[in-house]
Amino acid sequence: MIDGSQFLKLIKNKDPHLGMLLEGWFDQINTAFNHLGMDTRGKNSPPSPIASLNVAAGSDHVHVTINDTAPLNKNVQYFLEWSANDPSFAQPHVEHLGASRGKVLPLPAKTGGGVTQNYYFRAYSQYLGSDAQPKQAYWGTKYAPTAVTLTGSSQLTLLPSQGSGTARSDGTQGGAGLGSVTQRPLVTQKRAPAPAVR
Repeated sequence: MIDGSQFLKLIKNKDPHLGMLLEGWFDQINTAFNHLGMDTRGKNSPPSPIASLNVAAGSDHVHVTINDTAPLNKNVQYFLEWSANDPSFAQPHVEHLGASRGKVLPLPAKTGGGVTQNYYFRAYSQYLGSDAQPKQAYWGTKYAPTAVTLTGSSQLTLLPSQGSGTARSDGTQGGAGLGSVTQRPLVTQKRAPAPAVR
């Protein structure tokens, strides 16, 4: 939020037209940033933690809904993270729900080798101009997430997560949403050393 009130009085006394023009610009800039959920002075506070997460499982689909009863700004963004066979969420897959508080996810019931998979779910919110809310809502609890098992016959060996936003590209920085930095540097592939010349 731009607060030019202390200078606007001086400017309006010297040049009323310029003062009115600057005041109008400040109002427009502040309104635009407010709608975007951003602040010209830095990061906003993240949204309040969401209340709970609900999961209903089918044969090869999961329906997830988020219960958020906290006061909100209209630019809130929701994120759902799911992890196959890993309740620690070491490399979770991220679903950006936007403003929606629900999604039906098609998930394979089994690995490519036919082994039944257990899925774990958590969710959190973020404003465009804030960090992600660090307190996630879990299906179950943080220390004992409830496993969800599908009853279908679909099989797929899932690829590793690549994360989201400006978080690390190896998927190991869960809970980041859009990211906590505005720009991530170029990620380069690590190369094996060149063979020694003989």
